[in-house]
Amino acid sequence: MPEFEMPAAVESPPRSEPAEPTTARPDHTAEPGASDTPARRSGLGWRHVLIGVVVGAVVGAAIPGGVQLAERTAASADSDGLRAVATAYLTAIADGRAEDATAMAPLPGAARGAPDAVLQSAERIADGAVRLVHIDGDAATVEVSYDVGQRDMTRTLEAQRVEGAWHLTSSLTEPAAAQSYGSSINPQVAGFAMPATTPVHLYPGTYGFDELDDPMLRSSAGPFVVDGDPSTPVESYFEPQLAPGLSARAGDIGVALGTRCQADPSCSLQPGAEVQYGGTAWVQEVTETDVSINVQMVLGGERVGNWFEVRIRILRDDAGEPAQWLCAPIGGYAVPSEPCPEP
Repeated sequence: MPEFEMPAAVESPPRSEPAEPTTARPDHTAEPGASDTPARRSGLGWRHVLIGVVVGAVVGAAIPGGVQLAERTAASADSDGLRAVATAYLTAIADGRAEDATAMAPLPGAARGAPDAVLQSAERIADGAVRLVHIDGDAATVEVSYDVGQRDMTRTLEAQRVEGAWHLTSSLTEPAAAQSYGSSINPQVAGFAMPATTPVHLYPGTYGFDELDDPMLRSSAGPFVVDGDPSTPVESYFEPQLAPGLSARAGDIGVALGTRCQADPSCSLQPGAEVQYGGTAWVQEVTETDVSINVQMVLGGERVGNWFEVRIRILRDDAGEPAQWLCAPIGGYAVPSEPCPEP
């Protein structure tokens, strides 16, 4: 059997190894093995990219906070400006500067104010303070507090921003008039005539009427308080009365008229009752002074029946002193024209 010979192994040609890429070292560096990679050629390495991302995130987060801070700063300046205006207004009232206060906050409608002297004569507000402000765009409200007439008051004023400046649009004044029960005498406060019909607007304070400059009359009027709250009307009462000596004489004349009336069968006064003087009711005129007094009857130490009015007119001389006393019948409303009886 013929011998089979294995074919000789064919050797494959030797595989050449890939050539090592050659990189020239840049001239700008002496670092061994430095290579001019694309990233380095572009000038933006991973470190730069990371720093840019971080900085962008920080700046983006800081913008809303900066806006909020600016808004808070502007709101604080708004609030401070409004507080300053309201504080100046309270200070003007406390100092007695009514005209300055009115320039800061106008009176309502066609209201009439009083001069500085009237406010300066009053016991004015104390401890004025701005408690709270609320701003809504160009409109605002201011809550203020102060003490007046032993009262702790809190009021809310309105304000408006005009051309960047705050202005108060409501006032602390209140309408006040002299209630004098039909007297034609015009009472005054610090020389300013207080009206009886059309009120004058006064700032918060405790006021007093001037004493009457009259030889026959005195004023019977206590102080009145303006608290700055329109929901609590001002209560001011002015009642002129006869000077003490003249009042006593008018009472004696009234008792004499009552006693004389009891002797008349047509008189409504109860016979046998003691007639007593009940006090002067009011004074109506200044030049010819109509004096109305009350006469009461007392029986057994107790008052009986009704009060009776005695109408007396006192005529003055040129100096304003009493010159003649005229009387009307007791219990009637006739004009006094008969000489009064001697008490």
